Amino acid sequence: MKLSLILFVLGLKLRWSARFDAAFRKQLLDVDRLIAIRTRDGTRGRSYRFRDGRVTVSAGVHPETTAELVWSDPAVAVSAMLSSNELDLFSAIGRGDLTIAGNLQDALWFSDVAG
Repeated sequence: MKLSLILFVLGLKLRWSARFDAAFRKQLLDVDRLIAIRTRDGTRGRSYRFRDGRVTVSAGVHPETTAELVWSDPAVAVSAMLSSNELDLFSAIGRGDLTIAGNLQDALWFSDVAG
C-alpha cells in the first residue's frame, strides 16, 4: 500500500513539475521515454511517459517501456525511495533488491529527474 501511494505521489510531482516548472519542462522537450517502476512479483507498478515536455502517468506497467526499475519487494522499495542517501539506490542494485530492465541510461536519467 505504501509503495502504491509513493508511486502515485511521484506521478503527481512529475506532472506538476512539467506543467509549472519551466526549467524542468525544458529538460523534457526532446525526451521520449516510458519508464516503469514495479515489484518483481508484478503486484504493484506504475508507468511514467515523458514526451514533448509533458508527463503522463498510468497504473500498471506499459508493454512498451524503455526501462523498468524492478524492486524485489515493496518494503525494500519504500525504504530506498524515501531515503535521503543517493547511494541507497546503488546499494539496492548491488544487493539484488533492484534490477533494471531495458535501457540503463533511461533508468538513470529517470532516477535523476524523479529525485
